[in-house]
Amino acid sequence: MEELFKASGLTKCFLRGGRSFAALRNLDFAMREGEFLYITGRSGSGKTTFLNLLAGFLKPTSGEISFRGELLGSWDEKRCDCYRNLDIGYVPQQLGTLPNLTVMENVALPACLSETKKSGWGGSERSAAALQRAAVLLDQMGILDLRDEFPRSLSGGELKRTLLARALMNEPSVLIADEPTADLDAGSSAEIMELLRRVHERGTALLIVTHEEEILHHADRVLCMRDGKLETA
Repeated sequence: MEELFKASGLTKCFLRGGRSFAALRNLDFAMREGEFLYITGRSGSGKTTFLNLLAGFLKPTSGEISFRGELLGSWDEKRCDCYRNLDIGYVPQQLGTLPNLTVMENVALPACLSETKKSGWGGSERSAAALQRAAVLLDQMGILDLRDEFPRSLSGGELKRTLLARALMNEPSVLIADEPTADLDAGSSAEIMELLRRVHERGTALLIVTHEEEILHHADRVLCMRDGKLETA
């Protein structure tokens, strides 16, 4: 398989109490196209920082990241926006739906943001196509009946399914998810993992941060973040 991500000498520092603190320290990483990879580690070990660097939300203090051979640091803001919207699907640890949009509109949002011409929800052929795809994804997630609901009325598991559907809206090459089963009961957690397994079977690479050891058997590889570096678990 071809290389999807590569990180070399990755370091990310933050200021804490007026002092520099290294969340990541000279980290090296590689991931192949279509791979299913878990990252584990204690809270505060740098996992979320690492995901945010790969997604282009943060810039490294030193070192470099490449996606399919292109250095993220060489891109302008427009190319970075395109990468975040089209190449990757991101599911944050904290629920990130927009409360004033319905479930259907939240899921369709990435496709509508990529339009060059907008005339409101469903006001163009592309918007209509986006809503149709959103309906397909919601059906796959088992929550099509909730398409006209607002996020405030959903359970935790339903919100996670909504975020997964939104992350898959533009058919990304890789789905990056930060603790997608956190705070869910055992039944909902198992359902989310089954949905992720199906996504992987359709060819999407998965990079998942988790604390739950009982689900690690799904992955091709498991890495552990320790002291700002990744090690084989």
